[in-house]
Amino acid sequence: MSDLLDLPTPTTDSTGFDASAFDLALHAQRQRSAAGDYRTSTEALEQLLLTCPATELHRRAVALTLLAQHYPRIGRLTASARCATTALGLAEKLGHDGLIADALTAQSFVFAQLMMAREALEAGMRALAAARRAGDPVRESWAMNRVGVAYASLENPEQACATTEQALEIAARAGATDALFACHNNLAHFWLERIHDATALRQSEVMAEAIPRARQTAERAYALARQSGSAHRVTVALSNLVNALLAGGQLDEALPLINEFGDLAHNHGYPTLALEADLQRAVYLRLQGEPLQATRMLSALLEADTDPPPRLRRLLVRSLYETHKAGGEFAEALRWLEELLRLDLQMRRDSLLLQTEVILIREQVEQAQARADSAAADAQRERARALHLEHEQLRLREHAMALDRAAHEDVLTGLHNRRHAEYALPLLVEGARMAGEVISVAALDVDHFKRINDSHGHAVGDAVLQQLAQLLRHRLRSADLLARIGGEEFMAVLVGIAPPQAAEICERLRLAVAEHDWAAVHRGLSVSISVGIAGGAPPQQADALLQRADQALYAAKRCGRNRVQVD
Repeated sequence: MSDLLDLPTPTTDSTGFDASAFDLALHAQRQRSAAGDYRTSTEALEQLLLTCPATELHRRAVALTLLAQHYPRIGRLTASARCATTALGLAEKLGHDGLIADALTAQSFVFAQLMMAREALEAGMRALAAARRAGDPVRESWAMNRVGVAYASLENPEQACATTEQALEIAARAGATDALFACHNNLAHFWLERIHDATALRQSEVMAEAIPRARQTAERAYALARQSGSAHRVTVALSNLVNALLAGGQLDEALPLINEFGDLAHNHGYPTLALEADLQRAVYLRLQGEPLQATRMLSALLEADTDPPPRLRRLLVRSLYETHKAGGEFAEALRWLEELLRLDLQMRRDSLLLQTEVILIREQVEQAQARADSAAADAQRERARALHLEHEQLRLREHAMALDRAAHEDVLTGLHNRRHAEYALPLLVEGARMAGEVISVAALDVDHFKRINDSHGHAVGDAVLQQLAQLLRHRLRSADLLARIGGEEFMAVLVGIAPPQAAEICERLRLAVAEHDWAAVHRGLSVSISVGIAGGAPPQQADALLQRADQALYAAKRCGRNRVQVD
């Protein structure tokens, strides 16, 4: 909780303050951090900030923003949030759009690390708007980059890649080499995330695109890191490049880079990266068909005196699970899978605690700023300014929420869309299996929907789908997954409901649809639905359950429609 303490108290008297010396010292710490020495640079910045008078709003905002950027590198996330929030308040007081963009960019990044995804997206969007107002393409590329990171924290790597590609184009036009490296490096990471998701979902087409893209962007980041002369950047870029090669099965190319990665990380004192290099070596051994050696290495890393950070501990445990599974040691694999689930639960709890601290920090900083503002003579101007900022924040929040809805919501009916259903169904099946519950999937289809469109027009067809969605929503539990997965096709997932009970529920749904006053929509209109149900004990593959439900639906149609058929 030490990060909740107040920031160092600045001097109030500017007499004797050497602004030029301060600026030179600030520049020196920028260079030190660029070389990867974040801890030493952070300690020096903290001492430097003590010498900066309270009247030097601009310089204090710059130093606080630098600290906000450095703290996540050494694991002090709440300290980063405090500095970014304080820097933002100073920048807004100055009305300096460039500083506002910098502070919001730092804030967006730390919010993403704290798993405050929507807040990260909101801060990133505000940073982007401020950078554009300032007419600064370098700041714009950094803000767009952080928006990409926010999308990644929203578990939307596809949008993260697209946004970061835009940031990369802006950075390239501006000749911003630092931003260009960050964009390529983040892109490589996001493509690796897409590989991981595609592997889990068995999406071969996505894999075919993601593997070469991950390697291509990682190689570009590696080349830029080499040109920069920064050992830290080279080490970070190597991490992504090795992962891309391992994902593509290019083991012979990966081995020398693993050696280089490990040597750099160990020799330059980057403990987290050194641990990651050792982890990659274990993955390499597993892929080489040596699971026993891989298991020994992973176990040794977990049992070492140095306690790895939660993210890397999770990767180690997951690798142990995958290695035992690949070696046919299923009992051990299950033990590590259970440990992985426990770690995920603990990380979620820790994240909630950190988020609570950040909320307290924001409240404390806002209160301090409010007290400072109340002492200012021009209170009316500050109130008008605050009103404008609130309006801008609301607009950006609404925009962020609209983006989030667009990714998961069907526009016509307001139900979940196919994309959300494909993501959620495996999770529900896995959750039911872990809890020892039954599960049922219902595939619903409007009978003769094409005839409705042809006879009455597409506007009537749309109204039918909208009212049908309302009928379904009002007769299913809020916990049930309900989605529109095609033109007139819907899907419902009922956890804890066996197929016989699901059939009773769907029969009531069918009757409700048949008895609905469709003539109010269009004279002479009648609507019915066919339903196919499959379920029972959760299968290993969620797709199998949906396929069985579809087969039952086809059987219901073959038997005359307007009926419920259980697989």
